Amino acid sequence: MTELERLKAECLACRRCAIGGVSMDGNPCNVFSNMNAGAKIVVVGQNPGKNEVLQGEPFVGVSGEFFNQAIGDVLGVGRERFYICNTVRCFTPGNRRPYRLEVDNCRDFLDREMALVQPEVIVTLGGPALKQITGMGGVSKHHGELQVSLRYKCRVLPLLHPSPLNMNTLSKREDFYRDLAVLREFLG
Repeated sequence: MTELERLKAECLACRRCAIGGVSMDGNPCNVFSNMNAGAKIVVVGQNPGKNEVLQGEPFVGVSGEFFNQAIGDVLGVGRERFYICNTVRCFTPGNRRPYRLEVDNCRDFLDREMALVQPEVIVTLGGPALKQITGMGGVSKHHGELQVSLRYKCRVLPLLHPSPLNMNTLSKREDFYRDLAVLREFLG
């Protein structure tokens, strides 16, 4: 068993919060990552939604489908090129924004993952992920601008979250595509 597999097992068994280990349609609400340890680009979202819990993989719902389409259009690659995870590993009741305690309890998983994966760049999807990775707020102000994570010693590209709420607005969808082009330029 690899270090990443051990970390995944620990995450799936985590009960630090009231949301840890809750079952949804017979599936544990804990979702770790897509386990692509060889990726040099890490994508970090907020927390898994219902589709992610049911499939046991992050970012596979409506937002994930939009993301897949966008990276194909702009970068010419599929999601298998990325390591995908969330700041909080469990579904939150009503898919609410995670509480600070939940974010803090999952910080150790994120820290240990980044030490194992050692990304060249972290793409944050939405404000909570940007805050967790860089300590910065204001994704609306900083999206598409390369930042630095001192904690993880790599570049960070904040993006708006590709949720239907955001992507149904033409200007935000255009921003998302333009911001992905920044990633393309960074990667050369």
